[in-house]
This record gives sequence, C-alpha cells and structure tokens, in this order.
Amino acid sequence: MINVGKRACIFWFLTCILLVSCSSKLEPQVNISATPEIQVTPTLSPTSTDTFQVDAWVDDPAPSREARVILSGSLIKDGIYLGGIMMRATWPDETDRRGSPNCYVMVLYQRGLCTFDASNFPPGEFVSIQISFEYQGKTFYGQTGFTPK
Repeated sequence: MINVGKRACIFWFLTCILLVSCSSKLEPQVNISATPEIQVTPTLSPTSTDTFQVDAWVDDPAPSREARVILSGSLIKDGIYLGGIMMRATWPDETDRRGSPNCYVMVLYQRGLCTFDASNFPPGEFVSIQISFEYQGKTFYGQTGFTPK
C-alpha cells in the first residue's frame, strides 16, 4: 500500500510531464501580412479649403443693470465646433490694462464662456465685445455686444 505522500508526489510528477509534453508541441503562431498596415494621421494645419466661422453672442442683448451677462463664443471649422482651444474676449474696462483680455478661457463643450456684471457699464450705451481664437498658428475674430438698460 502506497501512502498519501507518495501518491501526491507521483500525481504532481505525472502532471508536470504531461504539461511539458503538451506545451512542447505547440507552435507559436505569427501573422505576417503581405501588405503592411499604414496608419494615416490627418494633417493638423489648416488648408486653403478649410472654412472657419466665429460665433459670438450674449445671453441678453439688453440686460437690466442688476443682471449678469454671459458671453459665449465658438470657433467652427468645416461645420465642426472646435474644443480644447483658448478664447480671448475684450471689452471696454478702465480697470484693466489696455490690450490685455478681460476674459481668457478654455473652450470646453464646443464654446467658451465668460460672465460679468452689466452694472459695470453705463446704461443705454452699446458695449462692444471682441473675441478671438488662436488655432494652428492663425487668429480668428468675432464680435458681439449688448446695451444695458
């Protein structure tokens, strides 16, 4: 009668032999294609056939003096709204250094957003807002505005 320790040892020995003999018969499979795959990366520079459009608007073109104005802007290339770019917005403001943007934000979800108080501007006078986007080394401009009540 063989004791349990010898049986376990024999079982593991036979299992190892079986595994080695089965694995040595496997051949690695290599897929070689006669024509290599070529990944084409689209060009990132604007071409002469690209069409660009800047959309700029405010949520209320005639806000009350107590209202907050929301400025929105989008850069559209060939009908597709771009994201991941910066939007710069300027409007008349004596507290800001001349030439510096009043708002500089990242365009997320296809538009840039800036919020400001209408009370900072005189009632009845049109406030012109210029926005710009830099994309692929070029700058694209748009304009909107509002007149506080």
